[in-house]
Amino acid sequence: IVKSVHVPVIIAGGPKTDTIQDLLQLVYDSIQAGGRGVAFGRNIFQAEDPIKIVKALSKIVHHNYTVGEVLKEYQIK
Repeated sequence: IVKSVHVPVIIAGGPKTDTIQDLLQLVYDSIQAGGRGVAFGRNIFQAEDPIKIVKALSKIVHHNYTVGEVLKEYQIK
């Protein structure tokens, strides 16, 4: 999709993931495929520590961190 459109592609919403690691992997895979960002609701608002999740997502989207790096930096299990 990213290569066939001339606008930024973002992940929008979706069902609540089973784990935070699943969410981070989804975002990482999207960014690696050329995606530009995310627009999430429940996966952030219903998390145990929403601020930590937003910071981790920001590192993946804006700073090229891997899932492993953010899991370690933010001590996410």
